Amino acid sequence: MTMTHRERILAAIRGETPDRLPFVPRLEFWYRARRRKGTLPGELRSLTLMEIADRLGAGYYAATPDFTEYSGDVMADRALGLPRLAVFPHRVTLQVERRVLKCGQETVVEYQTPFGTVRTATVFTEEMLDAGASDPWVAEHAIREPRHFRAVGYIFSHLRVEPQTSGYLALRERVGDRGIVVAVASGNACPVQHIMAELMSTEQFFYALHDCPAEIEQLAEAMEPFYDRVKVIAAASPAEVILLGSNYDDSITHPVFFRKYILPALRDYAGELHRRGKYLLTHADGENRRLLPLYLEAGLDVAESVCPYPMTRCRLEEILEAFAGRITVWGGIPSVLLCSGSASFEQFRIFADAVVDRFGHHGRLILGVSDMVTADADWDRVQFLAARVAGIR
Repeated sequence: MTMTHRERILAAIRGETPDRLPFVPRLEFWYRARRRKGTLPGELRSLTLMEIADRLGAGYYAATPDFTEYSGDVMADRALGLPRLAVFPHRVTLQVERRVLKCGQETVVEYQTPFGTVRTATVFTEEMLDAGASDPWVAEHAIREPRHFRAVGYIFSHLRVEPQTSGYLALRERVGDRGIVVAVASGNACPVQHIMAELMSTEQFFYALHDCPAEIEQLAEAMEPFYDRVKVIAAASPAEVILLGSNYDDSITHPVFFRKYILPALRDYAGELHRRGKYLLTHADGENRRLLPLYLEAGLDVAESVCPYPMTRCRLEEILEAFAGRITVWGGIPSVLLCSGSASFEQFRIFADAVVDRFGHHGRLILGVSDMVTADADWDRVQFLAARVAGIR
């Protein structure tokens, strides 16, 4: 019996063997960039992204939101790590005064607190838009001086977080059997990762973690009720699969850091979701080798956007073997192999054939292009992958 894309994805997440390998590439960056430049293949120019996935015969990617579908006030607080997307299972309302200033592609926000003003700035550059980027670059982080810790803590301890389901359900209705709409609890696993990834530059964060760890811990404590509330709401949402955490790298979120801060958050949440019959997905797109055993300890169900050699040190077979049939890999095709400037078609074909021949019935693989199909990817190679998975080639 032929399965739908949705059924294939769920079967792979459960560790069952679907009728064929699920293929769910993240096409949105490629689509946006090509549409902006007017270089979409002629037969695709009148189609939506969902219609392109249909024509390709691939599943529709809805594991992480497309931020470009939202604009204005909902993205104003992006530099705090608080985009307010309708598709999220929760809605966040700030309880502080703020002023939003727009200047071209830059957005500056000033937040007034009893502990002083917090200022952030985000920007879209032409290069980012040409590449199909959906998330603005943070040009000015919220925390740049020690005095900012208390002010940011005040903002997070004065948020109102409420459930919302209409946006998620509307997208799930649109997607239908094309795929799985993952509900986003948070792109960061815990408050400390949030501080590192969103509120400070990476360099400043690690200096602060060494020089003033008490301030980091105090801010994390102030943020914890917000995280607890978000995770409870996501777990109670209609979604079968919940995303918590993303963008790990074993040199930045290194094993000691991961074990202390990230692993407990993922493990506790995995347990909660499993008790409800739901699944935990995390976006693991970096260097993963030293983190693989920690993912197992965390009880993850899906490591999404996994990128193997030659873009990282780990080969796909190493990752699947390390996961021991307990974690589903979503990814597996390095994006550079789809680009003629990086690899010949023969190099790409050999890699794709080997993956499909060896892992086509693995049961714990959802084939994707990691981290995404990039702007310079060749459409012929994407089509080759789709046809190869479908058994046409």
